Amino acid sequence: MQLRFTDILFIIVVIVLVIYGVIYYFKTQRNKDIRELEERKDKMMAISIADQLYTLKNMNLSGQTKRRYESLVATWQTITNFQFTEIESALVGSEQFLEQMNLVKAQKAVHQAREILDETEVQVNELHEQLTELLSVDEANQERNEQLLERYNTARKSIMNQSFDYGPAIETLEKNIQYLELNFTKYNEYTTNGDHLEAQDMLDTIESDMTSLEEILEKIPNMYDKIKNDYEDSLADLREGYQRMLESRYNFENINVPEEIDEIQEQLNNAKQEIKNADLADAKTLMDKADREINSLYDLLESEVAAKEFVNKNVSQLRDQIKKVEENNRYAGIEVDRIAQSYILHNSELDQVKELTDQIRIEANKFRDLSTEINEHNAIYTKIESVIKKLQKRFDEIDDKQRKLVENLSDLTVREKEIKSNLDLYELDLRNIKRKVEKYHLPGLSEDYYAKFYQVTDEIESLSKQLNRVRIDMSEIEHTAEQLETHLDQLETLTEDIIDSAMLTEYMIQHSNRFRYDYPEMDQAIKEAQYLFHREFRYQEGLAIIEKALRRVDQDGPTQVRRMYHQEKQTRIY
Repeated sequence: MQLRFTDILFIIVVIVLVIYGVIYYFKTQRNKDIRELEERKDKMMAISIADQLYTLKNMNLSGQTKRRYESLVATWQTITNFQFTEIESALVGSEQFLEQMNLVKAQKAVHQAREILDETEVQVNELHEQLTELLSVDEANQERNEQLLERYNTARKSIMNQSFDYGPAIETLEKNIQYLELNFTKYNEYTTNGDHLEAQDMLDTIESDMTSLEEILEKIPNMYDKIKNDYEDSLADLREGYQRMLESRYNFENINVPEEIDEIQEQLNNAKQEIKNADLADAKTLMDKADREINSLYDLLESEVAAKEFVNKNVSQLRDQIKKVEENNRYAGIEVDRIAQSYILHNSELDQVKELTDQIRIEANKFRDLSTEINEHNAIYTKIESVIKKLQKRFDEIDDKQRKLVENLSDLTVREKEIKSNLDLYELDLRNIKRKVEKYHLPGLSEDYYAKFYQVTDEIESLSKQLNRVRIDMSEIEHTAEQLETHLDQLETLTEDIIDSAMLTEYMIQHSNRFRYDYPEMDQAIKEAQYLFHREFRYQEGLAIIEKALRRVDQDGPTQVRRMYHQEKQTRIY
Protein backbone atom coordinates (compact mmCIF):
# COMPACT_ATOMS: atom_id res chain seq x y z
CA MET A 1 0.00 0.00 0.00
CA GLN A 2 1.48 3.38 -1.06
CA LEU A 3 0.97 6.62 0.90
CA ARG A 4 -0.48 9.48 -1.00
CA PHE A 5 0.98 12.97 -0.82
CA THR A 6 -1.99 14.22 1.15
CA ASP A 7 -1.45 11.46 3.76
CA ILE A 8 2.19 12.33 4.18
CA LEU A 9 1.31 15.98 4.51
CA PHE A 10 -1.27 15.14 7.22
CA ILE A 11 1.26 13.14 9.22
CA ILE A 12 3.80 15.98 9.06
CA VAL A 13 1.19 18.46 10.26
CA VAL A 14 0.25 16.17 13.20
CA ILE A 15 3.91 15.77 14.22
CA VAL A 16 4.48 19.51 14.07
CA LEU A 17 1.41 20.14 16.19
CA VAL A 18 2.53 17.58 18.78
CA ILE A 19 6.00 19.13 18.96
CA TYR A 20 4.52 22.57 19.29
CA GLY A 21 2.16 21.36 22.02
CA VAL A 22 5.03 19.81 24.00
CA ILE A 23 7.12 22.95 23.68
CA TYR A 24 4.17 25.06 24.72
CA TYR A 25 3.55 22.85 27.78
CA PHE A 26 7.14 22.97 29.02
CA LYS A 27 7.41 26.73 28.35
CA THR A 28 4.22 27.31 30.33
CA GLN A 29 5.55 25.18 33.24
CA ARG A 30 8.87 27.06 33.34
CA ASN A 31 7.02 30.42 33.32
CA LYS A 32 4.91 29.14 36.20
CA ASP A 33 8.09 28.09 38.12
CA ILE A 34 9.70 31.47 37.49
CA ARG A 35 6.62 33.37 38.76
CA GLU A 36 6.52 31.16 41.87
CA LEU A 37 10.21 31.82 42.62
CA GLU A 38 9.78 35.56 42.04
CA GLU A 39 6.85 35.60 44.49
CA ARG A 40 9.00 33.77 47.12
CA LYS A 41 11.85 36.23 46.48
CA ASP A 42 9.56 39.25 46.87
CA LYS A 43 8.03 37.81 50.05
CA MET A 44 11.49 37.16 51.49
CA MET A 45 12.76 40.63 50.59
CA ALA A 46 9.66 42.14 52.22
CA ILE A 47 10.80 40.93 55.66
CA SER A 48 11.57 44.02 57.77
CA ILE A 49 15.22 43.22 58.47
CA ALA A 50 16.41 46.64 57.29
CA ASP A 51 13.97 48.34 59.69
CA GLN A 52 15.18 46.15 62.55
CA LEU A 53 18.80 47.03 61.80
CA TYR A 54 17.93 50.71 61.61
CA THR A 55 16.20 50.52 65.01
CA LEU A 56 19.23 48.83 66.59
CA LYS A 57 21.57 51.35 64.98
CA ASN A 58 19.79 54.17 66.83
CA MET A 59 19.85 52.37 70.23
CA ASN A 60 23.39 53.50 71.17
CA LEU A 61 24.63 49.90 71.69
CA SER A 62 27.95 48.92 73.23
CA GLY A 63 30.08 45.96 74.23
CA GLN A 64 28.87 42.44 73.42
CA THR A 65 25.55 43.72 72.12
CA LYS A 66 27.21 46.09 69.67
CA ARG A 67 29.49 43.30 68.43
CA ARG A 68 26.50 41.07 67.92
CA TYR A 69 24.72 43.87 66.01
CA GLU A 70 27.73 44.41 63.75
CA SER A 71 27.90 40.64 63.03
CA LEU A 72 24.25 40.61 62.01
CA VAL A 73 24.75 43.68 59.78
CA ALA A 74 27.62 41.92 57.99
CA THR A 75 25.40 38.86 57.44
CA TRP A 76 22.63 40.99 55.97
CA GLN A 77 25.04 42.79 53.65
CA THR A 78 26.35 39.45 52.39
CA ILE A 79 22.82 38.26 51.66
CA THR A 80 21.76 41.47 49.88
CA ASN A 81 24.97 42.05 47.93
CA PHE A 82 25.51 38.48 46.73
CA GLN A 83 22.67 36.02 47.25
CA PHE A 84 19.84 38.35 46.23
CA THR A 85 21.87 39.27 43.11
CA GLU A 86 22.48 35.61 42.27
CA ILE A 87 18.78 34.81 42.63
CA GLU A 88 17.80 37.72 40.39
CA SER A 89 20.41 36.81 37.80
CA ALA A 90 19.27 33.16 37.68
CA LEU A 91 15.64 34.17 37.24
CA VAL A 92 16.44 36.69 34.43
CA GLY A 93 18.61 34.07 32.72
CA SER A 94 15.81 31.50 32.82
CA GLU A 95 13.39 34.00 31.20
CA GLN A 96 15.86 34.72 28.41
CA PHE A 97 16.41 31.01 27.72
CA LEU A 98 12.66 30.55 27.49
CA GLU A 99 12.35 33.35 24.93
CA GLN A 100 15.10 31.64 22.96
CA MET A 101 13.17 28.34 23.28
CA ASN A 102 16.18 26.77 25.04
CA LEU A 103 14.10 24.72 27.47
CA VAL A 104 17.03 22.69 28.90
CA LYS A 105 19.06 25.72 29.94
CA ALA A 106 15.90 27.42 31.19
CA GLN A 107 15.20 24.38 33.43
CA LYS A 108 18.80 24.42 34.71
CA ALA A 109 18.61 28.13 35.53
CA VAL A 110 15.28 27.62 37.39
CA HIS A 111 16.81 24.78 39.42
CA GLN A 112 19.82 26.95 40.34
CA ALA A 113 17.57 29.84 41.36
CA ARG A 114 15.47 27.50 43.57
CA GLU A 115 18.54 26.12 45.38
CA ILE A 116 19.92 29.62 46.10
CA LEU A 117 16.49 30.80 47.18
CA ASP A 118 15.97 27.83 49.55
CA GLU A 119 19.30 28.51 51.24
CA THR A 120 18.75 32.26 51.39
CA GLU A 121 15.25 31.90 52.89
CA VAL A 122 16.69 29.89 55.79
CA GLN A 123 19.41 32.49 56.38
CA VAL A 124 16.97 35.42 56.18
CA ASN A 125 14.51 33.80 58.60
CA GLU A 126 17.29 32.98 61.08
CA LEU A 127 18.61 36.56 60.81
CA HIS A 128 15.12 37.91 61.39
CA GLU A 129 14.68 35.75 64.49
CA GLN A 130 18.07 36.83 65.87
CA LEU A 131 17.31 40.51 65.28
CA THR A 132 13.86 40.11 66.87
CA GLU A 133 15.46 38.44 69.88
CA LEU A 134 18.14 41.13 70.13
CA LEU A 135 15.51 43.87 69.99
CA SER A 136 13.50 42.16 72.76
CA VAL A 137 16.48 41.55 75.09
CA ASP A 138 16.18 44.89 76.84
CA GLU A 139 12.46 44.47 77.55
CA ALA A 140 12.94 40.85 78.72
CA ASN A 141 15.86 41.94 80.91
CA GLN A 142 13.75 44.59 82.59
CA GLU A 143 11.01 42.06 83.38
CA ARG A 144 13.49 39.51 84.75
CA ASN A 145 15.25 42.25 86.75
CA GLU A 146 12.01 43.20 88.46
CA GLN A 147 11.30 39.57 89.39
CA LEU A 148 14.82 39.04 90.72
CA LEU A 149 14.69 42.29 92.71
CA GLU A 150 11.50 41.08 94.35
CA ARG A 151 13.11 37.74 95.26
CA TYR A 152 16.21 39.60 96.49
CA ASN A 153 14.16 41.86 98.77
CA THR A 154 12.33 38.82 100.19
CA ALA A 155 15.64 37.03 100.93
CA ARG A 156 17.15 40.20 102.43
CA LYS A 157 14.15 40.67 104.76
CA SER A 158 14.40 37.05 105.83
CA ILE A 159 18.07 37.46 106.73
CA MET A 160 17.46 40.72 108.56
CA ASN A 161 14.36 39.65 110.47
CA GLN A 162 15.30 36.00 111.24
CA SER A 163 19.01 36.29 111.82
CA PHE A 164 18.75 34.14 114.95
CA ASP A 165 17.59 31.14 112.85
CA TYR A 166 20.75 31.28 110.73
CA GLY A 167 23.19 31.37 113.62
CA PRO A 168 26.89 31.78 112.70
CA ALA A 169 25.99 31.54 108.98
CA ILE A 170 24.53 35.06 109.08
CA GLU A 171 27.87 36.63 108.13
CA THR A 172 28.16 34.46 105.02
CA LEU A 173 24.55 35.19 104.08
CA GLU A 174 25.12 38.95 104.43
CA LYS A 175 28.14 38.63 102.13
CA ASN A 176 25.98 36.84 99.59
CA ILE A 177 23.50 39.69 99.78
CA GLN A 178 26.33 42.17 99.15
CA TYR A 179 27.48 40.14 96.12
CA LEU A 180 23.96 40.24 94.75
CA GLU A 181 23.74 44.00 95.25
CA LEU A 182 27.03 44.40 93.40
CA ASN A 183 25.76 42.28 90.50
CA PHE A 184 22.54 44.32 90.31
CA THR A 185 24.71 47.43 90.06
CA LYS A 186 26.71 45.85 87.21
CA TYR A 187 23.48 44.95 85.47
CA ASN A 188 22.32 48.58 85.62
CA GLU A 189 25.66 49.75 84.23
CA TYR A 190 25.45 47.31 81.27
CA THR A 191 21.89 48.37 80.56
CA THR A 192 22.73 52.11 80.74
CA ASN A 193 25.67 51.62 78.37
CA GLY A 194 23.48 49.71 75.89
CA ASP A 195 25.16 46.30 76.33
CA HIS A 196 21.94 44.33 76.80
CA LEU A 197 23.54 40.91 76.15
CA GLU A 198 26.06 41.42 78.92
CA ALA A 199 23.17 42.58 81.08
CA GLN A 200 21.33 39.35 80.18
CA ASP A 201 24.36 37.24 81.21
CA MET A 202 24.56 39.15 84.47
CA LEU A 203 20.89 38.40 85.14
CA ASP A 204 21.67 34.69 84.58
CA THR A 205 24.42 34.96 87.21
CA ILE A 206 22.10 36.80 89.61
CA GLU A 207 19.35 34.20 89.17
CA SER A 208 21.74 31.32 89.80
CA ASP A 209 23.14 33.02 92.92
CA MET A 210 19.62 33.89 94.07
CA THR A 211 18.44 30.29 93.70
CA SER A 212 21.42 29.07 95.72
CA LEU A 213 20.79 31.69 98.42
CA GLU A 214 17.09 30.79 98.65
CA GLU A 215 17.98 27.11 98.97
CA ILE A 216 20.50 27.93 101.69
CA LEU A 217 17.98 30.12 103.56
CA GLU A 218 15.47 27.23 103.47
CA LYS A 219 17.90 24.50 104.56
CA ILE A 220 20.11 26.16 107.18
CA PRO A 221 17.50 26.42 109.98
CA ASN A 222 16.46 22.78 109.44
CA MET A 223 20.08 21.61 109.46
CA TYR A 224 20.90 23.53 112.64
CA ASP A 225 17.73 22.20 114.25
CA LYS A 226 18.57 18.61 113.23
CA ILE A 227 22.08 18.88 114.63
CA LYS A 228 20.93 20.37 117.92
CA ASN A 229 17.64 18.60 118.59
CA ASP A 230 18.36 15.25 116.92
CA TYR A 231 22.04 14.44 116.79
CA GLU A 232 23.41 16.30 119.83
CA ASP A 233 20.43 15.23 121.96
CA SER A 234 21.09 11.65 120.82
CA LEU A 235 24.76 11.98 121.82
CA ALA A 236 23.73 13.20 125.27
CA ASP A 237 21.34 10.28 125.54
CA LEU A 238 24.10 7.89 124.50
CA ARG A 239 26.48 9.28 127.13
CA GLU A 240 23.85 8.94 129.84
CA GLY A 241 22.80 5.47 128.70
CA TYR A 242 26.38 4.27 128.49
CA GLN A 243 27.09 5.52 132.03
CA ARG A 244 24.02 3.72 133.38
CA MET A 245 25.15 0.52 131.65
CA LEU A 246 28.61 0.81 133.24
CA GLU A 247 26.97 1.18 136.62
CA SER A 248 24.95 -1.98 135.82
CA ARG A 249 28.21 -3.90 135.16
CA TYR A 250 27.97 -4.02 131.37
CA ASN A 251 31.22 -4.54 129.44
CA PHE A 252 32.21 -3.63 125.88
CA GLU A 253 34.91 -5.20 123.74
CA ASN A 254 37.28 -3.36 121.38
CA ILE A 255 35.28 -0.13 121.46
CA ASN A 256 35.55 3.03 123.57
CA VAL A 257 32.06 4.48 123.54
CA PRO A 258 32.97 7.92 125.02
CA GLU A 259 35.68 8.36 122.39
CA GLU A 260 33.22 7.38 119.67
CA ILE A 261 30.74 9.96 120.98
CA ASP A 262 33.46 12.65 121.06
CA GLU A 263 34.42 11.86 117.46
CA ILE A 264 30.81 12.16 116.34
CA GLN A 265 30.52 15.52 118.18
CA GLU A 266 33.62 16.70 116.34
CA GLN A 267 31.99 15.75 113.03
CA LEU A 268 28.91 17.76 114.00
CA ASN A 269 31.10 20.75 114.90
CA ASN A 270 32.72 20.51 111.47
CA ALA A 271 29.25 20.32 109.92
CA LYS A 272 28.30 23.55 111.75
CA GLN A 273 31.40 25.21 110.34
CA GLU A 274 30.48 24.09 106.83
CA ILE A 275 26.97 25.46 107.34
CA LYS A 276 28.46 28.74 108.54
CA ASN A 277 30.41 28.89 105.27
CA ALA A 278 27.23 27.93 103.38
CA ASP A 279 28.86 24.70 102.13
CA LEU A 280 25.70 22.70 102.65
CA ALA A 281 26.73 19.68 100.55
CA ASP A 282 29.80 19.06 102.72
CA ALA A 283 27.74 19.71 105.85
CA LYS A 284 25.12 17.17 104.69
CA THR A 285 27.85 14.56 104.14
CA LEU A 286 29.17 15.04 107.67
CA MET A 287 25.67 14.93 109.14
CA ASP A 288 24.80 11.72 107.30
CA LYS A 289 28.00 10.10 108.56
CA ALA A 290 27.21 11.21 112.12
CA ASP A 291 23.70 9.82 111.77
CA ARG A 292 25.01 6.41 110.71
CA GLU A 293 27.53 6.29 113.56
CA ILE A 294 24.92 7.38 116.13
CA ASN A 295 22.61 4.59 114.96
CA SER A 296 25.53 2.17 115.14
CA LEU A 297 26.21 3.13 118.77
CA TYR A 298 22.52 2.77 119.64
CA ASP A 299 22.55 -0.67 118.01
CA LEU A 300 25.63 -1.59 120.06
CA LEU A 301 24.11 -0.56 123.39
CA GLU A 302 20.67 -2.00 122.59
CA SER A 303 22.18 -5.30 121.45
CA GLU A 304 24.02 -5.59 124.80
CA VAL A 305 20.78 -4.91 126.71
CA ALA A 306 18.85 -7.45 124.61
CA ALA A 307 21.71 -9.95 124.96
CA LYS A 308 21.65 -9.61 128.76
CA GLU A 309 17.91 -10.33 128.78
CA PHE A 310 18.53 -13.40 126.65
CA VAL A 311 21.38 -14.56 128.88
CA ASN A 312 19.41 -14.09 132.11
CA LYS A 313 16.51 -16.01 130.60
CA ASN A 314 18.53 -18.89 129.10
CA VAL A 315 21.40 -19.53 131.54
CA SER A 316 19.26 -21.51 133.98
CA GLN A 317 17.55 -23.33 131.11
CA LEU A 318 20.92 -24.28 129.66
CA ARG A 319 22.09 -25.47 133.11
CA ASP A 320 19.03 -27.71 133.34
CA GLN A 321 19.60 -28.91 129.80
CA ILE A 322 23.18 -29.91 130.65
CA LYS A 323 22.02 -31.81 133.74
CA LYS A 324 19.42 -33.61 131.69
CA VAL A 325 21.95 -34.54 128.98
CA GLU A 326 24.43 -35.76 131.63
CA GLU A 327 21.72 -37.88 133.25
CA ASN A 328 20.60 -39.26 129.90
CA ASN A 329 24.19 -40.10 129.07
CA ARG A 330 24.60 -41.95 132.37
CA TYR A 331 21.41 -43.88 131.61
CA ALA A 332 22.62 -44.60 128.06
CA GLY A 333 25.88 -45.99 129.46
CA ILE A 334 24.00 -48.26 131.88
CA GLU A 335 21.63 -49.36 129.12
CA VAL A 336 24.47 -50.14 126.70
CA ASP A 337 26.26 -52.14 129.37
CA ARG A 338 23.06 -54.05 130.21
CA ILE A 339 22.19 -54.76 126.57
CA ALA A 340 25.76 -55.79 125.80
CA GLN A 341 25.41 -58.65 128.32
CA SER A 342 22.60 -60.18 126.25
CA TYR A 343 23.38 -59.04 122.71
CA ILE A 344 26.43 -58.83 120.51
CA LEU A 345 26.69 -55.14 119.45
CA HIS A 346 28.15 -54.19 116.09
CA ASN A 347 28.09 -50.35 116.11
CA SER A 348 30.66 -49.59 118.83
CA GLU A 349 27.91 -48.43 121.17
CA LEU A 350 30.26 -48.37 124.18
CA ASP A 351 32.68 -46.14 122.25
CA GLN A 352 29.76 -43.92 121.25
CA VAL A 353 28.80 -43.43 124.88
CA LYS A 354 32.40 -42.61 125.76
CA GLU A 355 32.63 -40.12 122.91
CA LEU A 356 29.38 -38.44 123.99
CA THR A 357 30.69 -38.30 127.57
CA ASP A 358 33.82 -36.46 126.36
CA GLN A 359 31.75 -34.04 124.29
CA ILE A 360 29.46 -33.30 127.24
CA ARG A 361 32.46 -32.61 129.48
CA ILE A 362 34.00 -30.19 126.97
CA GLU A 363 30.75 -28.27 126.40
CA ALA A 364 29.96 -28.22 130.14
CA ASN A 365 33.38 -26.66 130.81
CA LYS A 366 32.52 -23.91 128.32
CA PHE A 367 29.31 -23.27 130.22
CA ARG A 368 31.17 -23.08 133.55
CA ASP A 369 33.60 -20.56 132.02
CA LEU A 370 30.84 -18.27 130.83
CA SER A 371 29.04 -18.64 134.17
CA THR A 372 32.24 -17.48 135.87
CA GLU A 373 32.40 -14.43 133.57
CA ILE A 374 28.79 -13.57 134.44
CA ASN A 375 29.29 -14.01 138.17
CA GLU A 376 32.49 -11.94 138.15
CA HIS A 377 30.78 -9.20 136.08
CA ASN A 378 33.22 -9.58 133.20
CA ALA A 379 30.59 -10.71 130.72
CA ILE A 380 30.19 -9.18 127.31
CA TYR A 381 26.60 -10.28 126.86
CA THR A 382 26.54 -10.34 123.07
CA LYS A 383 29.44 -12.81 123.15
CA ILE A 384 27.81 -14.80 125.95
CA GLU A 385 24.57 -14.93 123.96
CA SER A 386 26.41 -16.34 120.95
CA VAL A 387 28.13 -18.99 123.10
CA ILE A 388 24.83 -19.97 124.76
CA LYS A 389 23.10 -20.43 121.40
CA LYS A 390 25.96 -22.64 120.19
CA LEU A 391 25.88 -24.68 123.41
CA GLN A 392 22.11 -25.11 123.18
CA LYS A 393 22.44 -26.37 119.64
CA ARG A 394 25.33 -28.66 120.59
CA PHE A 395 23.48 -30.22 123.54
CA ASP A 396 20.39 -30.69 121.35
CA GLU A 397 22.57 -32.65 118.93
CA ILE A 398 24.05 -34.76 121.77
CA ASP A 399 20.57 -35.41 123.16
CA ASP A 400 19.41 -36.55 119.72
CA LYS A 401 22.37 -38.94 119.42
CA GLN A 402 21.62 -40.34 122.89
CA ARG A 403 17.97 -40.85 122.05
CA LYS A 404 18.75 -42.66 118.80
CA LEU A 405 21.36 -44.83 120.55
CA VAL A 406 18.92 -45.92 123.26
CA GLU A 407 16.11 -46.44 120.73
CA ASN A 408 18.35 -48.70 118.63
CA LEU A 409 19.29 -50.70 121.72
CA SER A 410 15.66 -50.99 122.84
CA ASP A 411 14.77 -52.15 119.37
CA LEU A 412 16.97 -55.25 119.84
CA THR A 413 14.53 -56.71 122.39
CA VAL A 414 11.57 -56.02 120.14
CA ARG A 415 13.32 -57.64 117.21
CA GLU A 416 14.23 -60.68 119.34
CA LYS A 417 10.63 -61.15 120.45
CA GLU A 418 9.43 -60.87 116.89
CA ILE A 419 11.90 -63.53 115.70
CA LYS A 420 10.91 -65.86 118.56
CA SER A 421 7.25 -65.42 117.69
CA ASN A 422 8.02 -66.12 114.05
CA LEU A 423 10.01 -69.23 115.00
CA ASP A 424 6.87 -70.79 116.46
CA LEU A 425 5.06 -70.01 113.23
CA TYR A 426 7.88 -71.51 111.16
CA GLU A 427 7.67 -74.76 113.14
CA LEU A 428 3.88 -74.77 112.79
CA ASP A 429 4.13 -74.19 109.03
CA LEU A 430 6.61 -77.05 108.69
CA ARG A 431 4.31 -79.43 110.61
CA ASN A 432 1.37 -78.36 108.45
CA ILE A 433 3.38 -79.07 105.30
CA LYS A 434 4.26 -82.53 106.63
CA ARG A 435 0.64 -83.30 107.53
CA LYS A 436 -0.53 -82.05 104.16
CA VAL A 437 1.81 -84.40 102.30
CA GLU A 438 0.84 -87.34 104.55
CA LYS A 439 -2.84 -86.57 103.97
CA TYR A 440 -2.61 -87.41 100.27
CA HIS A 441 -0.80 -90.76 100.87
CA LEU A 442 1.61 -90.23 98.03
CA PRO A 443 3.66 -93.31 97.10
CA GLY A 444 6.85 -91.38 97.81
CA LEU A 445 8.79 -88.10 97.43
CA SER A 446 11.86 -87.17 95.43
CA GLU A 447 15.34 -86.70 96.91
CA ASP A 448 15.19 -83.00 95.98
CA TYR A 449 12.03 -82.54 98.03
CA TYR A 450 13.54 -84.32 101.06
CA ALA A 451 16.67 -82.16 100.73
CA LYS A 452 14.59 -78.95 100.79
CA PHE A 453 12.47 -80.25 103.69
CA TYR A 454 15.51 -81.16 105.81
CA GLN A 455 17.19 -77.86 104.92
CA VAL A 456 14.23 -75.96 106.37
CA THR A 457 14.22 -78.28 109.39
CA ASP A 458 17.92 -77.64 110.03
CA GLU A 459 17.47 -73.88 109.66
CA ILE A 460 14.63 -73.86 112.21
CA GLU A 461 16.80 -75.80 114.60
CA SER A 462 19.77 -73.47 113.95
CA LEU A 463 17.60 -70.38 114.54
CA SER A 464 16.35 -71.88 117.81
CA LYS A 465 19.90 -72.51 118.99
CA GLN A 466 20.99 -68.97 118.10
CA LEU A 467 18.10 -67.53 120.09
CA ASN A 468 19.00 -69.66 123.12
CA ARG A 469 22.58 -68.41 123.39
CA VAL A 470 23.67 -66.29 126.38
CA ARG A 471 24.60 -63.38 124.10
CA ILE A 472 22.75 -63.40 120.83
CA ASP A 473 23.71 -61.76 117.56
CA MET A 474 20.57 -60.16 116.12
CA SER A 475 22.23 -59.48 112.77
CA GLU A 476 23.09 -63.18 112.40
CA ILE A 477 19.67 -64.27 113.68
CA GLU A 478 17.80 -61.97 111.28
CA HIS A 479 19.92 -63.20 108.40
CA THR A 480 19.10 -66.82 109.31
CA ALA A 481 15.42 -65.95 109.71
CA GLU A 482 15.38 -64.24 106.31
CA GLN A 483 16.89 -67.32 104.64
CA LEU A 484 14.49 -69.56 106.54
CA GLU A 485 11.46 -67.60 105.33
CA THR A 486 12.68 -67.83 101.75
CA HIS A 487 13.32 -71.58 101.91
CA LEU A 488 10.04 -72.20 103.75
CA ASP A 489 8.15 -70.35 101.01
CA GLN A 490 9.98 -72.43 98.41
CA LEU A 491 9.07 -75.65 100.29
CA GLU A 492 5.42 -74.64 100.47
CA THR A 493 5.36 -73.87 96.75
CA LEU A 494 7.15 -77.14 95.92
CA THR A 495 4.74 -79.13 98.13
CA GLU A 496 1.75 -77.52 96.46
CA ASP A 497 3.15 -78.26 93.00
CA ILE A 498 3.85 -81.95 93.89
CA ILE A 499 0.35 -82.48 95.33
CA ASP A 500 -1.32 -80.74 92.37
CA SER A 501 0.76 -82.76 89.88
CA ALA A 502 0.08 -86.06 91.70
CA MET A 503 -3.65 -85.50 91.98
CA LEU A 504 -3.97 -84.28 88.39
CA THR A 505 -2.04 -87.33 87.18
CA GLU A 506 -4.51 -89.64 88.89
CA TYR A 507 -7.47 -87.65 87.51
CA MET A 508 -5.99 -87.67 84.02
CA ILE A 509 -5.39 -91.45 84.18
CA GLN A 510 -8.98 -92.03 85.33
CA HIS A 511 -10.30 -89.89 82.50
CA SER A 512 -7.98 -91.63 79.97
CA ASN A 513 -8.98 -95.19 80.89
CA ARG A 514 -12.03 -94.95 78.63
CA PHE A 515 -9.72 -94.56 75.62
CA ARG A 516 -6.97 -97.12 76.43
CA TYR A 517 -8.56 -100.05 74.63
CA ASP A 518 -9.38 -98.03 71.52
CA TYR A 519 -6.01 -96.28 71.33
CA PRO A 520 -2.89 -98.38 71.96
CA GLU A 521 -0.79 -95.21 72.40
CA MET A 522 -3.08 -94.14 75.21
CA ASP A 523 -2.55 -97.48 76.97
CA GLN A 524 1.21 -96.97 76.64
CA ALA A 525 0.98 -93.43 78.01
CA ILE A 526 -1.03 -94.62 81.03
CA LYS A 527 1.57 -97.28 81.81
CA GLU A 528 4.45 -94.76 81.56
CA ALA A 529 2.65 -92.28 83.77
CA GLN A 530 1.85 -94.92 86.36
CA TYR A 531 5.46 -96.06 86.41
CA LEU A 532 6.75 -92.50 86.97
CA PHE A 533 4.03 -91.95 89.60
CA HIS A 534 4.47 -95.14 91.67
CA ARG A 535 8.11 -96.02 91.12
CA GLU A 536 10.10 -92.86 90.65
CA PHE A 537 7.75 -90.28 92.28
CA ARG A 538 8.21 -87.99 89.28
CA TYR A 539 4.68 -86.61 89.36
CA GLN A 540 5.21 -83.58 87.12
CA GLU A 541 6.72 -85.74 84.34
CA GLY A 542 3.99 -88.34 84.65
CA LEU A 543 1.35 -85.60 84.38
CA ALA A 544 2.98 -84.18 81.28
CA ILE A 545 2.97 -87.59 79.51
CA ILE A 546 -0.64 -88.52 80.25
CA GLU A 547 -1.93 -84.97 79.56
CA LYS A 548 -0.21 -84.87 76.20
CA ALA A 549 -1.63 -88.29 75.17
CA LEU A 550 -5.13 -87.38 76.36
CA ARG A 551 -5.13 -84.15 74.36
CA ARG A 552 -4.46 -86.14 71.16
CA VAL A 553 -7.64 -88.20 71.51
CA ASP A 554 -9.77 -85.68 73.45
CA GLN A 555 -8.72 -82.09 72.86
CA ASP A 556 -10.90 -80.61 75.63
CA GLY A 557 -10.25 -83.45 78.07
CA PRO A 558 -7.21 -82.03 79.93
CA THR A 559 -8.94 -78.69 80.35
CA GLN A 560 -12.05 -80.29 81.80
CA VAL A 561 -9.98 -82.44 84.18
CA ARG A 562 -8.01 -79.41 85.46
CA ARG A 563 -11.19 -77.36 85.91
CA MET A 564 -12.85 -80.16 87.87
CA TYR A 565 -9.76 -80.64 90.07
CA HIS A 566 -9.39 -76.97 90.94
CA GLN A 567 -13.08 -76.66 91.72
CA GLU A 568 -12.82 -79.58 94.16
CA LYS A 569 -9.63 -78.10 95.62
CA GLN A 570 -11.29 -74.74 96.14
CA THR A 571 -14.21 -76.47 97.87
CA ARG A 572 -11.82 -78.28 100.19
CA ILE A 573 -10.07 -75.04 101.10
CA TYR A 574 -13.29 -73.30 102.06
